[in-house]
Amino acid sequence: MKRKDRDHISLDKIAAECGVSPMTVSRALRQLPSVSANTRERILKAAAELGYLPTLRAGRKPELRGEVHSRPVQLIIRETDGHIVRFHAELLIELVRLLAEKNYECIVRVVNGDYEEFIRVLNLAGKCDAAATLLVGAFPEKELRSLLRTIPGAILLDDPGNSVADCLYSIFSFDNVQAASLAVNHLLKCKRKRILLVTGPADHFFSAEVERGYRSALEIAGIAFDPELIVHTDFTVSDAVNKVSALLDQGIQFDGVFTNDEMAGGVYRALLSRKRRIPEDVAVCGCDGLPIGEQLYPTLTTVVLDYRQLAARVIDEITSGNNNGISLHLRLLPTILQRESSL
Repeated sequence: MKRKDRDHISLDKIAAECGVSPMTVSRALRQLPSVSANTRERILKAAAELGYLPTLRAGRKPELRGEVHSRPVQLIIRETDGHIVRFHAELLIELVRLLAEKNYECIVRVVNGDYEEFIRVLNLAGKCDAAATLLVGAFPEKELRSLLRTIPGAILLDDPGNSVADCLYSIFSFDNVQAASLAVNHLLKCKRKRILLVTGPADHFFSAEVERGYRSALEIAGIAFDPELIVHTDFTVSDAVNKVSALLDQGIQFDGVFTNDEMAGGVYRALLSRKRRIPEDVAVCGCDGLPIGEQLYPTLTTVVLDYRQLAARVIDEITSGNNNGISLHLRLLPTILQRESSL
């Protein structure tokens, strides 16, 4: 269809395609409940195929199938070294999507480590009459304490957090110790004996927990812990490339790597630039279960931390109305997905 034709699609043409009246088309496009689900789906499909996009009149209040909740949900996300880690970005998108399905409006606030900006966000968040507040990411202890005391009943996601006295809050996170144990045991079954752990900053909750699981799995397997085989990065691909490349140039030997999915791309680059084959020379296992794992070659074995499941459990908690001021601590269990990088 030529562009000039697409720009002049009328309700009459859509109505003719569907065998309904133009008024029915108008009601379906405005998502009114007076149109049946089957008819609305048929009309929306025809409108999409014809390339119709409506222009709403300014100031007109849209009519929706369900009423928007009077109180929004606010999401406060913490950047790490100037960026939002990929896992938290995927989790944030899923949360916003599920909240939209439930007709909740969202307010997203980003904390970037700047003191003045944090104070501004804290003041706004504390004054917001929100149905719920979700904290996403790894907040430094002082920031976390300040947020939890300002916003009673907030829900902390992914980060298990240090205990904050005299605060009522819930935690939805993953068992990262078990995640590391799954990865190490998988690599051991693949006949790998020297397993490199490429993780984030030493004081980060994820780094601390996966190191515990890593060391415990090695100890159970009767393999001596080698501190040279733990690499701390800033969670970026570029830092993973540099740190792993430096180890290879120093002649430090390893035949397996456990890291997260985002940094796995950097591990791949370092290995392949030094003529190390995956998985023949070095088997690689990621952690998170992000879509990027399917895009790498060879495809990445990963420990799945199901952020979609986490988001769904949180939304269920918000919409159930059963909280009643009770603090809930929930840890989801990981699973492993084997692909080509660890055959």
